[in-house]
Amino acid sequence: MERKEEGKTQKPQEPLKRLLLCDVDGTLLIDGSVREEDARCLQRWKEAGNGFGLVTGRGEAFCRELCRELGVEPDVLITDNGAEVWMENRCLHREWLPAAQVARALEALHSDGLWPSVCVPFVTMPDGAHRFARRCMGEAAMVRVMETQAHLRHFSDEDLEDLLERVPDVPGVSLYVWKDRDTSQVLTKARRQTPDLLWHQTSHDYVEACASDKARALHVLLGSLTGDAAVSYVGDGPNDIPVFDVLADTWCMDTAPASVRSHAANVTPGVSQVIERKLEYVEKA
Repeated sequence: MERKEEGKTQKPQEPLKRLLLCDVDGTLLIDGSVREEDARCLQRWKEAGNGFGLVTGRGEAFCRELCRELGVEPDVLITDNGAEVWMENRCLHREWLPAAQVARALEALHSDGLWPSVCVPFVTMPDGAHRFARRCMGEAAMVRVMETQAHLRHFSDEDLEDLLERVPDVPGVSLYVWKDRDTSQVLTKARRQTPDLLWHQTSHDYVEACASDKARALHVLLGSLTGDAAVSYVGDGPNDIPVFDVLADTWCMDTAPASVRSHAANVTPGVSQVIERKLEYVEKA
């Protein structure tokens, strides 16, 4: 379901000349934290008058919290794997899934035995809290999730089933896979059992569905930028491939699989190295 909302009136901004977009998990967040050198370089990048944004499966609340910790103000955000596009504090585009559709999909996957034995589903709402199927999972499984996925930070007490009955639509749905070796199997089964949803493998242990993808959202963002900004992107996951295929200046983390790296124009060990290269180029120019 597509919805758009008008944000607060903003003062006219100078067109961005350079815009750096970064994925979060596996790119900025390494093992749950941001490297100090990446944070310092991002601050230098912004202080030099350049634009910065996140393109991620994470929600808006998490992204803004992360940017506050980094000490940088994001110019743009593409969140929830493309379900929302933000410019400063204004939502340019919102495309969510009907809650009833997600409920039917999870019922089908549960009947197939996919969860909670192989994976567990959850939904992240704009408040930044994650709703899991607590009653079906059981207390022990929920404790295990909170320990192994502590980087998610905010766990709601509300059960996922109750949420899907309470709200008309949701940004998307995530499946956390207990064992990495089962992720491709989960993706295959999810696509086969619920073909009406757009499923992506977003990391080595996550499969997610939303009504859009990063590339579709990127086109919305590019159409909203004024001027002729040079846009660069850094990512590492299978769901970053559509963005790699759209933009010319793309960078893939060297820890990514070869099947992902092959779609990017460059390979890098980290975000700080990308920024240093770009700042050096600008200074020489």
